Amino acid sequence: MRIGILGFGKIAREALYPAILNVGHSVTAIGSAAGVKPDGFRGEIFSDYSDVITSGLVDAVYIALPNHLHYPMSRCAIEAGIPVLCEKPLGLSAAEVSSLSVVAETHRNFLMEALMVAHHPQWQWIRQHISTDEPLHLSVQFHYDNRDPLNIRNRPETGGGARLDIGCYALWVAHWLGARTLTAATGCQWIEQGVDARTSGRLLFDEHLELQFDVSMRRARFQQVIIHSQKHCWVIPRPFNPSANTTIWAMGSEGIEREHQFEAMQYERMIEAFSTSIDRQSKTDLTASQRIAQWSDTIKHQFEERIVK
Repeated sequence: MRIGILGFGKIAREALYPAILNVGHSVTAIGSAAGVKPDGFRGEIFSDYSDVITSGLVDAVYIALPNHLHYPMSRCAIEAGIPVLCEKPLGLSAAEVSSLSVVAETHRNFLMEALMVAHHPQWQWIRQHISTDEPLHLSVQFHYDNRDPLNIRNRPETGGGARLDIGCYALWVAHWLGARTLTAATGCQWIEQGVDARTSGRLLFDEHLELQFDVSMRRARFQQVIIHSQKHCWVIPRPFNPSANTTIWAMGSEGIEREHQFEAMQYERMIEAFSTSIDRQSKTDLTASQRIAQWSDTIKHQFEERIVK
């Protein structure tokens, strides 16, 4: 399959470009306003992202542009008959995600949100070992330090902020483990220069599931998920961007009781799932993406805001 890449920043350059090649596909066109390309690249470079879509050189596109461009460029590709793998979030609001769902259905085209974590076996394993008959408490932390005011994650006009960038992972964990109906949401957003540099809160779901999460763009890099039931406690020390070899800790009264080992390249598995869905002419299903976007909207509108000067 010939894949075009829109936006050639760090995630595309370091993760997706090699993943596409490693699973046997080719990158034939790159949309880069700055003309950035990998060493040895023999495809076409376009400064206008739309030109990749209309070039006739691609069978599908992967979109890794700033958040505010995900919706318009996904829509452009879908309407042109080009299947889309788009980085999270698909839109800046639930309304944009719902609109993309309608567009994909209308044009009978395939659109997939690039949540690579869903393709890692550690998450598939943990879901198989969770009982839906007992309450779950989830604790999710994801932090990194980004203080560059010019970076797109720190700019409101490009859809910056911790909620959209990494808060979606906490919401995804809840959805993956069974959350469907949000019943209560409390928390706080620390706003710097128009974006939430940190968002922390507590969500309750009708499915006997509670999520406590804390995401920040102003702390040392760290991520962790703790899953508690009445009888079990699991710790996932590298939940979202693990190395090829990773571990889930089963906790006991004296600490780590057992380690469960996993080996996988989640980006490669995501590309394989995307291409398989296209080959099978699968229908677009954005049910999970829409729920997560709705919960994200709730956080935006209901959480207290504290202005940080």
